[in-house]
Amino acid sequence: MKNYKTDTFSINRLKFKKDETIIKEGDYGVSIYKIIKGKVRIFTESEGLEIPLVTIGPGEVIGEIIFLSGGSERRSASARALEDSELEVWHPDMLSKEYDQMPPILKHLADQALNRFIRMNKLLVQLTAKKRQRQEKLKQGDPWAAHRRYYRKEVKLEFVCYPVGVGGGFSLKGEIKDISHGGAGLEILPRKVSKFPYKKGDELIVNTLLPNDKALDFKAKIVSVRKGRTPGSFFLGMSFTDLTDHALKNLGFFLMAA
Repeated sequence: MKNYKTDTFSINRLKFKKDETIIKEGDYGVSIYKIIKGKVRIFTESEGLEIPLVTIGPGEVIGEIIFLSGGSERRSASARALEDSELEVWHPDMLSKEYDQMPPILKHLADQALNRFIRMNKLLVQLTAKKRQRQEKLKQGDPWAAHRRYYRKEVKLEFVCYPVGVGGGFSLKGEIKDISHGGAGLEILPRKVSKFPYKKGDELIVNTLLPNDKALDFKAKIVSVRKGRTPGSFFLGMSFTDLTDHALKNLGFFLMAA
């Protein structure tokens, strides 16, 4: 641990191993952390379910909500190192003078942004909890539900996709017909080829736009290939292999919408 002296307080650098907890939701604490290296996941818990909020890296800060809100000293979320990480620890009194000197309008804007951020996080937790309750009800009413992990939403989303690790591969266009937290069903537009060029297990990078104008980019693996409804088209059953926290949040809000 290295100390960097200031007028009153010292700035400490702490190292955390992969999967080690940095802060715990509900605990008391006032320190603010700046990530020097590594990756950290911010998450909360609801009804025994861990709900990821965001994954952050070097240069980003955690633990600032207590300072900005000036409220309770209980942590509103947990933070865990996703890999070996090093963080700089600040005492909030180090920032108080600079914060007090901010123009009132900037403080107002900061408060508005903070309140919006807190509301969005609460909404995400509520939506995830409701989704889980609905799935439990479906399982109780459907004896086969336990064998199905996801319930898909029917959609009509145009997309473009590209193969991963396939030399000379070409882009494909079509329409996403259904989507869930775990995968999607893609109908590939007819091409002047007699056979679909990829096989089960191949990965595709898919780019689309949700109805709320939020971009959704993901990597998915082909788990099934069959003929589509449109003559000459193919229907792909896809399972997500890489979906960022931001994309997952956008998808989650879309799936929860009426």
